[in-house]
Amino acid sequence: MNIDTAYATIRQLGTIFKDALEKAGKPVDSTILIHGLAAYTKLSLEGQDADLDAAYKIVMDDMINAVRGQWVAA
Repeated sequence: MNIDTAYATIRQLGTIFKDALEKAGKPVDSTILIHGLAAYTKLSLEGQDADLDAAYKIVMDDMINAVRGQWVAA
């Protein structure tokens, strides 16, 4: 799976999660990518779909690598 497909997969999951939250009357105030990451984690989806597992790992690794070294200790 390439990085573009990984992001698309997590965004798709995020859209489903966001739509479900809206349907339940819950406020939605972040991006579909963040909803996808939250859904994967909070719904304990690890191990249920190999492509989803791969996409989550790729996106998280990419995000961590993007900010690595940019934090300042408080």
